[in-house]
Amino acid sequence: MAEKILLPPRPTFDGQVLALKQRIESISAQNRMAKLLNQNFNTWLNGSSMSALNLTQELDKDKDGIISGDEFSDILSKMTGERPPEWVVELMFSFVDADPAAGIPVADWMAFLAANGLDIPDSMFELDIPLAGTLTSERAVYLIDQPIAFTVKFSLEVESYSITILQDGVPTPETFTTTSEEMDYPNLDQFILEPDEASVYKVTLSVLGKSLDTISITVEEPLEEDWPEDEEVVEEPQTVQEETQSAPASGHLSDLISVVEQARLRSDAMKILETAPLYTLEGMVKEVSKTLLGEGECRGGETARCVSADGAIVQVMMKRTEESLFTQGQYVSLTVQPVMWSVAVRELICKEV
Repeated sequence: MAEKILLPPRPTFDGQVLALKQRIESISAQNRMAKLLNQNFNTWLNGSSMSALNLTQELDKDKDGIISGDEFSDILSKMTGERPPEWVVELMFSFVDADPAAGIPVADWMAFLAANGLDIPDSMFELDIPLAGTLTSERAVYLIDQPIAFTVKFSLEVESYSITILQDGVPTPETFTTTSEEMDYPNLDQFILEPDEASVYKVTLSVLGKSLDTISITVEEPLEEDWPEDEEVVEEPQTVQEETQSAPASGHLSDLISVVEQARLRSDAMKILETAPLYTLEGMVKEVSKTLLGEGECRGGETARCVSADGAIVQVMMKRTEESLFTQGQYVSLTVQPVMWSVAVRELICKEV
């Protein structure tokens, strides 16, 4: 057995001790021999100089965290000077509703000792830490084409958590639940929110129906002057300008990205994307995040951030499925439709076709 035995939080343990005391009293009231055995055991325990920990470690000879019927017989032998018959062990085990063949788990054994008056030190108990959770994003205001990354953290490991999104002016909220198997860590996770229209979104984190944290995010339509002006755009004749208002004929996403990056205004970039055909994206998945909201079948699915074979960074909103499709480092071949240019990270956003 490990040197330190960790018991449930004190309130939980005390409830177990109280239930055992009531069970012992009930059995003793119906069986005189059971009452006599428990009285003798109680007297011996409280008259001995052994602590609950030392006694338990001495009894658990095979160090498996279980007090077996044979091991319990040893303590009765100390009390009486002779090996007890099997029925005596069975009667004592009945106080904790245990079978001598299966044994008594250490936590139940400790509760049995406490029910018989032995002191259990506070150092043996888990801390009763309340569940707390936080929901954070980098800022409170985003443009409509900017993916919003959220991080959730918990004070304890959780089996699942839920995110509820209430859009301003929409009476019915949307709720997305994530299980521990889908989380990055049992007490930490990240996800992506891709709102499809400008609005104020109230995002609430909850576990088992209990609200833990709420934040508000404002999503705005970008103004034309919001389009990055870090590159000097050379004026071209009207005939050339018209040519740049459509997607390139080549089937490479990197060529499309180059054309979009040169657009003077956001509206020009969107016109180019409106003419974009389907593309085949072959490359490696860098990271995968959940897509809350998003468009159509992609709503509530995953966004895979990929590096194409020619080095372009592309975000792909995948169709919603029951299980995760991709993992970091996986090579993929996808048919995608460009739908948006992210001003924030200067990356092309596509959806799976």
